[in-house]
Amino acid sequence: MNKHILGAVCVFPMIVGMAVATLAGGCTTRATPGETLKTSVRQSGPSGHPAPQPDAPASSESDEPDGVVTLRDAVAHALMNSPSLRVFSLETRIADARRLRAGLRPNPELTLEVEDFAGSGDLSGFDASETTIGIGQVLELAGKREKRVAVAAAEEKLAQLDYEAKRLDVMNQVTRAFIDVLVAQEQRDLAEELVQLAEKVQEAVRQRVEAGKDSPVEQAKAQVALSSARIMLRAAQERLVSARQILATTWGGETPRFERATGDLYRARPVPGFEQLAGQIPESPAIERWLANEQARKADLTLQEARGTPDLGVSGGLRYTAEGDDTAFVLGLAIPLPVFDRNQAGVQEATLQLARARENTKVAVLDARTSLSEATEQATSALAEVTALREEILPSAQKTLAAIEEGYRQGKFDYLSLLDAQRTYFDAQQQYLNALTTYHKARTDIELLVGRSIDTAEKDL
Repeated sequence: MNKHILGAVCVFPMIVGMAVATLAGGCTTRATPGETLKTSVRQSGPSGHPAPQPDAPASSESDEPDGVVTLRDAVAHALMNSPSLRVFSLETRIADARRLRAGLRPNPELTLEVEDFAGSGDLSGFDASETTIGIGQVLELAGKREKRVAVAAAEEKLAQLDYEAKRLDVMNQVTRAFIDVLVAQEQRDLAEELVQLAEKVQEAVRQRVEAGKDSPVEQAKAQVALSSARIMLRAAQERLVSARQILATTWGGETPRFERATGDLYRARPVPGFEQLAGQIPESPAIERWLANEQARKADLTLQEARGTPDLGVSGGLRYTAEGDDTAFVLGLAIPLPVFDRNQAGVQEATLQLARARENTKVAVLDARTSLSEATEQATSALAEVTALREEILPSAQKTLAAIEEGYRQGKFDYLSLLDAQRTYFDAQQQYLNALTTYHKARTDIELLVGRSIDTAEKDL
């Protein structure tokens, strides 16, 4: 074996070794600053609240709230176990993986080429063949890798804000469901009170009929009123069962295990004015996600513009010529000519996507302001109704009912007067509960729109 063959034998392993080392290096590309691979799963959500873990088992019955449950208990359990929130938690991790992938460089390419063999005449064997082994690498130009990472980072921030917006939405759903349970409990208690009162009146009417003071027709009317009250009680009980079930579903429960919900339903305070609250709309996650979407589209436009610059392909290797028993190095350079495709379509699409993102942001802000105006008006109007019912109407209706009940026993009023007083009092009670429901739901909608508690918002005004 002459010196050329010896040289080829010595250089060939070196080329292969370089290729293997390069391939291995490509698999462990160093991340850009701030791009450290996360080796542990996220233990909290973007706002520091516990994030649902995708590998965690679904909540079991033993994990569900039992006994007396507060709003804080319900919200905390829903944030940990809400099925819809778990989906958004996974989306943030998917975006994190995409950001890592965006920072990887193109893999090198190992090539082996054999020419001039298995032909005819002098080329029938391998005596005149040429063997080339080499390695090629695409060099990205115009900062494409950094721009890819910027797009992925913007998309990751968008996913985090989507998670945060969904977290607030879950809190809103839980609060509204909790309010419905509190109101349903009060309606059930009110219906029970109505049944008890109807039973007392029915007994009083029976005694007056037996004493000959009233017609038997009055006793029949009292029995009808009692039956109606019992029907209302059954309806109230069914509404409570439904409200409890809806609340349990917010944390992924199949059947409610808690005994009773407790909260200050009758506490109602003024809310800040619309203009005071509207300034905080841009800081809410629901709007911030649209602003983040704009930034992501801007980053993508920059990337698409960079993709108009072709990448450079370089290669190098070793060629062995069997006929002359010679070896030589081979170098290659590939430069695509952007004659036809300069990624014009990609730039145009990204430009339009950015324009659409800006319009979506404007629409989202306008919708949020409209919803905030409606919620603020509802809360203010409902609060005025609550105040009037609590301070004027209910005390008067209750006093009137007590006076007519006493007068009926003394024969001063007929049964129709008593029935009308009862209906007026319980209608006022129902109106009071409806006004409280409207107030509290409007208040929690306001908190969803501004992205924080109204109490916290008032401190920042």
